[in-house]
Amino acid sequence: MRRGLAFLSILAAAGVATLAQGVPSPLGLQPEPPPGLTAAIWPERPQYRVGEYARIGFYVSQPAYVYIFDFQPDGKVTQLFPNYWSPNPYVTAGTHYLPDSPRWRLRVTPPPGTDQLLLIASTVPLSFPTGDPQNPFPLMGPNPDEGRARILGIVPEPDCGCYVTAWNTVEILPAYSYSWAPCPPCWYGPCPPCPGYVVPPCPYPCAWGWYLDPSGNWYTFVGECPDDARICWYFQDGKWHMKFKLCFGSGCP
Repeated sequence: MRRGLAFLSILAAAGVATLAQGVPSPLGLQPEPPPGLTAAIWPERPQYRVGEYARIGFYVSQPAYVYIFDFQPDGKVTQLFPNYWSPNPYVTAGTHYLPDSPRWRLRVTPPPGTDQLLLIASTVPLSFPTGDPQNPFPLMGPNPDEGRARILGIVPEPDCGCYVTAWNTVEILPAYSYSWAPCPPCWYGPCPPCPGYVVPPCPYPCAWGWYLDPSGNWYTFVGECPDDARICWYFQDGKWHMKFKLCFGSGCP
C-alpha cells in the first residue's frame, strides 16, 4: 500500500548564504562548501492545495549523501529523505526527484501556509535516522527550534568543508471547496466506495475522482490520475470518464 506524508521559482543554492524567495536558511548557518559541490532543491510547483500530491526536485553537482527536511506550516520538522521506504541517502551527481519509489507519496495536508524545504548534501555519511514501520518519516522536532537543534547536533561544524545546504519554499493553499455530483456509473466491479460524490469547481482539464492502486485499494485524487492506477474513474469537463490498465505475464502486480 502506498503511504502519504504531510508536506510538504527554482533556486540554485550553491552552498552559500543566499535567500530562497527572500527566506533565510532554516538552519541559520553558512557552511564552508567542499570544492566543486553545489546543490539545489525546488518543489515541482510553487503552490499546492491540501489534498494534492507533491513532487520535489533536487540537484547535486557530484555524488553525495543527501538529507532533506520539511519545515511544515504547523511548526513540525520532518525528515523526508532518507526514509523507511528509501533508506539510502547516497545519490549520484545530477537531478533527482522525490518520491523516488512507488512505495510512498507526498500528500499535502493541513494547515495552509509556507512550507520550507531544506537539503543537506555531504561528502561523508551523517547519522540521521532512516525511519521504521511506525515512524517512516522521522520527526526531527515538534517545532522549528527543536527540529533545528536536532539537525545541528548531527551535522559537522560549518567550517569542516564537507557539506553544503540548499533550501526553498512552497505555498500550501486550502483545499478546494467541493460541490455535489453523482457517483460514477460503475455497473460491475470493482467499483469505488462511493456513497455520494463531490468534485472541485475547477475548469477543464482539471479532474477529480477515484483510482484503484496495484494493491487493490481505492483512493481519491485531484489533478491527474496516477500512472500506476489499475482503474481510474474521473470527473472532467462535466462528464464521467473511466480508464483501466491491462497487464499480462508473470511480472504483473
